Amino acid sequence: MKKIGAVALTALLASSTWVTTYSVQAKEDVIHVVKEDVQDASVYMKATGVITNIENRENARMVTVEGEEGIITNFMITNDTLLFHSGKAESYGVDKLKKGMKVEGYYDKYKPMILIYPAQITPELFFVMDEEHAGSVKVAKFDETFLSLDGELKLNIGEETVLLNQQGRKIQQADLKGKELVVFYTITTRSLPPQTPPTKIIALDRLDTETYRIVMDIIEKDHYMKGDVRMIPLRKVAEELGYLVLSRGEVSGAILTKESENRSFTITRGTKSYGLNKSIRQFAVAPELIGGNKTYVSEEFLNMLLGDE
Repeated sequence: MKKIGAVALTALLASSTWVTTYSVQAKEDVIHVVKEDVQDASVYMKATGVITNIENRENARMVTVEGEEGIITNFMITNDTLLFHSGKAESYGVDKLKKGMKVEGYYDKYKPMILIYPAQITPELFFVMDEEHAGSVKVAKFDETFLSLDGELKLNIGEETVLLNQQGRKIQQADLKGKELVVFYTITTRSLPPQTPPTKIIALDRLDTETYRIVMDIIEKDHYMKGDVRMIPLRKVAEELGYLVLSRGEVSGAILTKESENRSFTITRGTKSYGLNKSIRQFAVAPELIGGNKTYVSEEFLNMLLGDE
């Protein structure tokens, strides 16, 4: 399997004080410039390319993107995907996506991925890049001075900068600290690092990196294979992700609830079907009871717990 990675490079091409910035994609096995002290500058990986196909899927739209190196990625755009026009810094309707559009997709590098090619990814962020409305996007963590942790961009936040949370509500500058930020901007200075007065900043809500690492460590230490499917411990993983897990002894199953996200799962061991709120979904492999008191589910259920479906 080929794995897609990307490195953001800033090109300062004009002689004036303000210049436009550009992003260049590269295959991870060709270019991988990551310093040890900035490797956590963002929890997101980026894939850039042109839309070559769009298909409707159940609860999603599959957008096929081809990068400059010919690498294909299938992005599953769901209702949870934040979709924007980069130049206008505005939300963009999934029904407006068309073949030939240049796009950027960002996905959480700590979440599990199905090992297939073309890669099938559910992105957290998806941007349409329009040459008629030029604009750049930076997705990264920033320090207390609003310098990105990779040292590539310094934010000069002014009164005209729109500050929003992930739900689209206005917030204060203090609310940006400690968050992964989506920064929309059009110009930068020629200084090092480049500086910009951002047009809009969105503070993202997500689990902290340490929680993800704990979950992946739990799975690494406690799993077994059922054919080619990895089975993971339901209670350990769900509780680490903030779910309340209640046993259903009368039907040999469990109820998982997370009130903060209005999500509830109803699971029965030995049955592939399970409930998500009022909808019915399917496991790849039916949940199993191991050791008399531990329920294991197929690993793709982790994406459901994380709210990616």
